[in-house]
Amino acid sequence: MNRKFILFLSILIIATGITGILVNNDSHETTSNELLELNSEKYVNIALAQSTRDLSSGKTLSKNDYAIKKLLVKESSELAKNNISSSAEINSHILKENVLANSYLTKDMLASPDSDEFNRLTLKKGEIIYKFNLKKQDEYLLNSLDIGDKVSFQLVTLETDNRKGMENDITINKKGMSNRQGQSYSLYKIIQNMQVVRIKKYSESELSEVNGKNKKTEETITGYIDVIINMRDLDLIYLAEVSGEIILTPAIADEDNKSKRLHDTLPELRKIRELRG
Repeated sequence: MNRKFILFLSILIIATGITGILVNNDSHETTSNELLELNSEKYVNIALAQSTRDLSSGKTLSKNDYAIKKLLVKESSELAKNNISSSAEINSHILKENVLANSYLTKDMLASPDSDEFNRLTLKKGEIIYKFNLKKQDEYLLNSLDIGDKVSFQLVTLETDNRKGMENDITINKKGMSNRQGQSYSLYKIIQNMQVVRIKKYSESELSEVNGKNKKTEETITGYIDVIINMRDLDLIYLAEVSGEIILTPAIADEDNKSKRLHDTLPELRKIRELRG
């Protein structure tokens, strides 16, 4: 009886050992496969925007508000969800919530200038966003302006002292007139302090697409700026565009709204013209 029991116990021990070995091998194989899959996971290059200071909700982002950090991370990483590599620059985007310094700026925190949400957060009643295309001569604005800066909309006209009619009546003349005696250029400040909300400088490929067959360098459109204006100012803009030459200049603090005439600014020029008469 004892011999049978000992034989049975021996067989049971051997069977248990074999089962343990098989189970351990399966577990090891599963772990190895998981490690292999983990190690074979793809890595991606991403760009993250990190705030350089505390930012408040409603802030229009400029290049000084954030820094770009480039990282190599696993494709499944949470950081990859905040990747802005494939997005346009986030300059001019609006923050929808308060952000602490050194925080990552995620896409769901931002409103794009092209979105209805941006207009809702930015514009007051009666305001619209107006686009000014900039030519080669105005390219300095694209390089010097920043989001939040303000610009002035001005009109340059060529005027004639029309003494044949009402005394000292001023009439606007075309630029191409050959007889310039008695004529003077004037500069009128039409709209001041228009806030810049977007700045776009075209790349080489975009320049070709935007300008098409236009070969005149001075007529080449190099970019544009978006500004906030009051709807009532639209009439002034349209009227000014057909009345003379339009120029945009950076607004100066405490700048007066007076017009300027060439003969008043440079009276010596008028004397020279009279002498040449």
